[in-house]
Amino acid sequence: MSAPLIVTYQGERYRLWHGRLVLDWHKKREHWGGGRARPCRFCRRPCRLIDDNGQPVHKVCLELAITADLLSRTEESAA
Repeated sequence: MSAPLIVTYQGERYRLWHGRLVLDWHKKREHWGGGRARPCRFCRRPCRLIDDNGQPVHKVCLELAITADLLSRTEESAA
């Protein structure tokens, strides 16, 4: 079994799983938005989670957005 791939993004270390960055929110109550459903900033569907800045977001939507940003930065630096 191989070790998980670790990447650094904006000073934080994250694990990659099947090519996607994984956020570890399982012990962080601050990502609970209080039960009020608001539109996710990426997909606009109702969600009850918030990011570190208090913006409503689904965890998977944020993971995909960060992964896309990482990949675009990698492509830019390779060019």
